Amino acid sequence: MPEPEKRSDKFRWIYALWLLPFLAQNWLYWLHPQWDWWTISLIIWVLTLIAVAGSLCINLALRRWRRLVSLLIAPLLLLVLLHILAAVGITSDSVRFALTKQTYLAEIERTDLPGGEQRFRTFVWDDTFLEKTYSTLVYDESDEVALPRGEQSTAWQQSVQTSCSEKKECVDLDPGPDEYVSVRKIGEHFYILDNYLPNAFP
Repeated sequence: MPEPEKRSDKFRWIYALWLLPFLAQNWLYWLHPQWDWWTISLIIWVLTLIAVAGSLCINLALRRWRRLVSLLIAPLLLLVLLHILAAVGITSDSVRFALTKQTYLAEIERTDLPGGEQRFRTFVWDDTFLEKTYSTLVYDESDEVALPRGEQSTAWQQSVQTSCSEKKECVDLDPGPDEYVSVRKIGEHFYILDNYLPNAFP
């Protein structure tokens, strides 16, 4: 008759769920942006590390090799699944935008503009700076914000400068030497502008 600990030594997919609290913050932080996500991320990281290390030690001591392998492999399979979802356009940003798009459109519709002028609005998308990045949601009816840097028309540049000085709705496509800017399309006339500052702190 097999020993009890040997009977319980089998591959467990549930270990993949251990990464969920760590990954969930990227999907849920915008629901409560006022929270201290730096501290929350640190706590989640430490607790996850302790749980994984403890489970590794226990399974090593009991020689539960299948559990040990599943502990190492199952989380990787979850990451592969997330990459597959991202490849087909399902990301934390796309889900958030789908849920909040109508709110932004309603705000944009209230914008009063002179006849013929195309709308341009910006909204804070992520200012937690968790990954040394500030993200801005940009609505640009002209879609010139997505053009390579320097190819925007003079009229567009002047319009953006006016919007920045008068409404504090700014877009900087020409960052400093220690900054990187990328623009991603998230919807019709909607873009996410990421401002990455890798040298902001150690």
